[in-house]
Amino acid sequence: MKKIIFTALGSLLLMASCEEDLDVKLPGSSNKVVIEGNIENGRYAQVTLTKNIPLFSSLSGTSLSDFYITDASVYVSDGITTDTLTLGIDSSSALGITYMGHSIIGVPGGTYYLTVLANGGTYTAVTTIPAPIALDSTWWKAQPPEDSLGYAWARLSEPVGLGHNYRWFAKRPGDRRFIAPYGATFDDKFIDGKSFEFAYGRGEDPTNPPPQNDPQADRERGYYRITDTIYVKFCTIDRESKDFYTTFESALGNNGNPFASPVSILTNIQGGGLGVWAGYGATYDTIYAH
Repeated sequence: MKKIIFTALGSLLLMASCEEDLDVKLPGSSNKVVIEGNIENGRYAQVTLTKNIPLFSSLSGTSLSDFYITDASVYVSDGITTDTLTLGIDSSSALGITYMGHSIIGVPGGTYYLTVLANGGTYTAVTTIPAPIALDSTWWKAQPPEDSLGYAWARLSEPVGLGHNYRWFAKRPGDRRFIAPYGATFDDKFIDGKSFEFAYGRGEDPTNPPPQNDPQADRERGYYRITDTIYVKFCTIDRESKDFYTTFESALGNNGNPFASPVSILTNIQGGGLGVWAGYGATYDTIYAH
């Protein structure tokens, strides 16, 4: 492995030392609509719309608000009723501004159709809400050598029959929203019909500013404290949603690695948009760490 890495690095250095002028045309990126939407059992739909940032564009003179899409028409249908989503402020959403439903509440087994008219395009997607599968139990356990910091643990009895997909979220009382830590999405390929225990650390909300010069925050990053209350949201999702989240996480994991194979992020959005329209079959648990 070292030989392969050194050879690759040597090739890069050799190319960097060439004096010949090369006329390289760097590609831009079309301004695409990014959709992050979901509907959960017992809740209305939520859809956040933004524009992607062109790869080689300058951010000078722009702000985050320049990437919001606030003039779209967003509809969700269950095949009988159509719900027109309206733009509003919701602090529990990713960016605080989201399109919210009012008349269709998600139910397990339901199929939901999304239509978005934005930036001159029409984007559609379909998702289902699988039957929720509850965790058997949840608890906190210290992670050695720490005795006051640890992870959230759970036990799951996975139903027999391939095809179940899962996503884990958690938050503490002071957190703005539920966060899925890295690697929070998995399927039942290797666990079908088995009972097993697993753990997740505390996820970081990428929309929150990172702590500055705070050694204690750095020490606790990724951990839950022994005094924490942890709210767990465990969801069953369909295959298309699972494929989006796992490929998205793979792309994040490869970011900055010149030796990693590029990852195509899969999407269930039709019409040229990016992102996901996901149905969540959700159950909730509370962990009192001690």
